[in-house]
Amino acid sequence: MKKIGFSTIELLVTLGIFVLIIWSLINFQTDVFSQNTLINNSLNADNEMRSALKQIIAELRGAAQSDTGAYQIAAAAKDSITFFSDVDGDGSREQLRYFLNGTTLMRGSIKPSGNPLAYPPTSETLKTMVYAIANPNQEIFSFYDENYTGAEAALAEPINLSLARLVKITLTVDANPSKPPAPLTLGSQVAIRSLKY
Repeated sequence: MKKIGFSTIELLVTLGIFVLIIWSLINFQTDVFSQNTLINNSLNADNEMRSALKQIIAELRGAAQSDTGAYQIAAAAKDSITFFSDVDGDGSREQLRYFLNGTTLMRGSIKPSGNPLAYPPTSETLKTMVYAIANPNQEIFSFYDENYTGAEAALAEPINLSLARLVKITLTVDANPSKPPAPLTLGSQVAIRSLKY
């Protein structure tokens, strides 16, 4: 009489093969999700930086004397810039401040108010522009005089505001320095229209 069924060894081998197949599928799926997350994070960082650069350039290009008569650029450093520009088209120039807060690029905006007009720091509204900034030496802004042709060095700190005519903006983002992808860097430059001679 012949017995029908699996022996214990056949059952263990079949179960082992099944476990290996399931384990391989789980690892594959985990890798797919991990790569998808990395790609999404990289694309989000790229979009965030492009959007921030576009806004900073437009606002800086239109920098003008403040409603109180102050110079176009109120303060300048490698990790911050404060200037005046009419960003909402109401004929009144807001005080705009881009600055690095830890690893986050922030934007502060103050509308002039009062009589006489002033820019009260307590009325500043803040907005997060870019997360995970990883600029070497935290250098985001570089300032150049009217003689800049592309090879000259940036103005040294403290910046002589009356000499600054062109601003280079460089943003580097690295959400997780210990994991790929490599840091992503975007940059541009803008000439301040009202300071052209």
